[in-house]
Amino acid sequence: MIANTILVLTADDDSTADAVVYALRKRDARVVRMDTGDFPRHLHLAASTGEGGWQGVLHGDGFSVNLGEVGSVYYRRPTRFVLPEGLSDGDTVFATVEARLGFGGVLASLDALWVNHPHRVAAAEYKPLGLRAAIRCGLDVPRTLITNNHAQLTEWAAALGSPIVCKTLSSTVLTEGAEPLMTYTTKVDPAAINPEQLAVTAHQFQAWVPKSYEVRVTMVGATALSVAIYADSDRAHVDWRSDFGALRYAPIDTPRQIVSQLTAYMGTFGLTYCAFDFVVSPDGTWWFLEGNPMGQWGWLEDETGAPIAATLAALLNGENV
Repeated sequence: MIANTILVLTADDDSTADAVVYALRKRDARVVRMDTGDFPRHLHLAASTGEGGWQGVLHGDGFSVNLGEVGSVYYRRPTRFVLPEGLSDGDTVFATVEARLGFGGVLASLDALWVNHPHRVAAAEYKPLGLRAAIRCGLDVPRTLITNNHAQLTEWAAALGSPIVCKTLSSTVLTEGAEPLMTYTTKVDPAAINPEQLAVTAHQFQAWVPKSYEVRVTMVGATALSVAIYADSDRAHVDWRSDFGALRYAPIDTPRQIVSQLTAYMGTFGLTYCAFDFVVSPDGTWWFLEGNPMGQWGWLEDETGAPIAATLAALLNGENV
């Protein structure tokens, strides 16, 4: 059996995945796109164990996939399971867990190239693990403190002797009504922080690094696609996500040493794709901020023409990148 099917797992309205699917079809690749959230109402699985592992078929609206024919999987942004109506709260919880462990477990066992495997993503999303990996790979990382203790924060900041910022440990986007709410990186004064509010949960603080510009490095396999991000407002200078209208972009070369270090970082977590953020200081030092195994890239391709979709398609299609 030839493993030549490329499975794309994402929501129906994912325009970023659209670009990759388009690039794959230009290569005449066999692509099947589905959303795991369609299970169990519109997506059906029948799998049994065989000599090579799980064997079986996925059936959806208008398609059928033999599990043994899946050669690569693009795991983008699938939605949550939608269960039949009328279940009790307890039955809903039970059925959701069973779907995750059964349906999700069979998919996770596929012997295919994953971009990225969800288990690898789960580990790489822990920012403290990412910072440790970056340090071990030789990258320059700003001094960082994670704490919920105000006295420790005050002592650390005083010893640091430079401005500090507070940044979230997750990429969670909250909503208030119909409005999305994001918490952006913010310069802070420890003396102005309420100790009781700080004590509620873990907070991440970092030394402020003077910026000439920032860089988003999109790593696809061993290929680095880097874009410099220039901020033309005070808000964007602290966190460029807070003011997209004040940004300018330019493709740039990635230093060979940085590429080598990021390749090692990805190897640490078993990733085939990752988006990395750096600050480049006036002396030319590339300061590592974070790696996001599910990082967005579509707007960068739109702004600069960086061939990210085509490179991802090449990787998924088994080509060397």
